[in-house]
Parts: sequence; C-alpha cells; structure tokens
Amino acid sequence: MFTKILLICLLAAFSVITVSAEKKYNNQSELIDDMLDNVFTCMQELDVNPDVCGELLLKDKDHSDKKYDNCKCLGPCVAKKMGTMNTDTGKWNWARFKELAELMENDILRNESKIMQTHCIDEVNTHCTAGYVFMKCVLQNSPMAQDMVKNYLSTKENTPNEQEAAK
Repeated sequence: MFTKILLICLLAAFSVITVSAEKKYNNQSELIDDMLDNVFTCMQELDVNPDVCGELLLKDKDHSDKKYDNCKCLGPCVAKKMGTMNTDTGKWNWARFKELAELMENDILRNESKIMQTHCIDEVNTHCTAGYVFMKCVLQNSPMAQDMVKNYLSTKENTPNEQEAAK
C-alpha cells in the first residue's frame, strides 16, 4: 500500500513541479513539501483509491473505464492548487514549470524535469485528459518512473505469494 501511494505521489509530483503566483518557494524542500500536502488533499477530495490507480500501470486494463477518472484527475487537481494548470482552461503553465524546475537541487529530479520538458509538453489536452496524457508520457520517457513502476509491479506480484507463505 505504501509503495502504491508513493508511486501515485511521484506521478502527481511530475505533473506539478511548479508553484502558484501567490506562493513563493525558496528551495526544493519547500516546493516538494507543499506539493505533497496538495497530493494528499487531492486524494481525499477525489476519493482516490490507490489500488484502482495502480491498475493504470497495467496494459491489460481498459484505461477508458470510468473507475479510473479520479486517478486521471489527481495530477491536474494538484497542479491547479499550485498554479501549474489554469483552473478555467485546464491548460498547463509550462513557463512556471520551467521556472520552478530550476529550484530542483537534486540532480536526478532536475534531470527528470528536463525529460518532461523535452518529451511531455502538451498544448492540446486539458484538465484530467491532460493529466492522463502527461502521466503516460512520463511513464514512457522517465527512467525514474519506469523503475518505480517495475518495483511496484514486482511488489504486487510478490504480495500474494508472501500472503500464501504466511498462512
């Protein structure tokens, strides 16, 4: 369960490395702290089920199923709270994304934000659809996200076996 929540937080974080005009951040730590607070707030507001959202990582699932709608809206919910996505138009604020990516002190996070800027800029989709498209792009292009998905899926595969062994 913790791994699922961590993965959801990571995917949401990728879509919101930015800040609202009202709030000023001085460093990576302040930005990430606020982003994580907003992730948990949005999870509650959207009634996000980490188990259901984890299914979006599986290719054999019908991703158009309505049960995934709240999962697809998680990143945009956080982005709107932080100002990365326009609340009215649902368009990403890429200028802010780039500006805030510069606050990333960690080389791995800085590299991840560059990957997103290079591969995942989306000027077409809006609101939750934009969040889903962005999530798919990150999963396709980010080595960090790919490793996390592999670890999550490996843990998921091993969980039933561990439960059987415990009986």
